[in-house]
Amino acid sequence: MNPDALEKYRIKKKLSKTQLCSKMGLTGGWYSRIVTGEVTLKPKYIPKLAEIFGIKPEKLSREYFSGVQLEDTAS
Repeated sequence: MNPDALEKYRIKKKLSKTQLCSKMGLTGGWYSRIVTGEVTLKPKYIPKLAEIFGIKPEKLSREYFSGVQLEDTAS
């Protein structure tokens, strides 16, 4: 797992953790537990996160679940 992928896109979109959680309809603790590695991001959240980040769900999924850092593009 690569929580840094989530942080990279959150920061790129200039969203606070609170703002991201609000857009997801979830609590701040949810995101913090994922970023610290306490829990793993459930695949069901990938499409919504990708929409918020402006990228394809497949790209976010590959970066998060495989830990592969892909190029910084919006698609």
